[in-house]
Amino acid sequence: MVDPGPKVWLGKDGILRVQYPQDFNLTLDVMELVHRKRLELMATPCPLLIYADTVASAEYEAQQFASREDVAELITGMGIIVRSVFTRAMSEIFMRFHRPPYPTRIFKDEQPALEWLTQFLPRDSGAPDAGDAS
Repeated sequence: MVDPGPKVWLGKDGILRVQYPQDFNLTLDVMELVHRKRLELMATPCPLLIYADTVASAEYEAQQFASREDVAELITGMGIIVRSVFTRAMSEIFMRFHRPPYPTRIFKDEQPALEWLTQFLPRDSGAPDAGDAS
């Protein structure tokens, strides 16, 4: 069976989402792929929700990539959903040694994560003002 890889999409709420498959191994190549997909969907800073329910491993190089300045400047806040004790411990280690320069929290469920991330949505939606109608 072919590994489906991560799914990356932009929600109608303006929050970018990345979902990793069950027992996934997070490599540098995967992080670079997710970053390219992210840029195709949204090239401006926005909040990010990571579904890492049961990520099996994360390479050191992948963790470093996530903390790079050009990657980090596109993230206004990040919520990570984890359900396994192992993945939670891995996420906490990542945050301790590769502290992202943006607010980051770990959650067990999607709804609290989404509620927390809404505060990091851009204030200006880019929509024209009512007086700008042409």
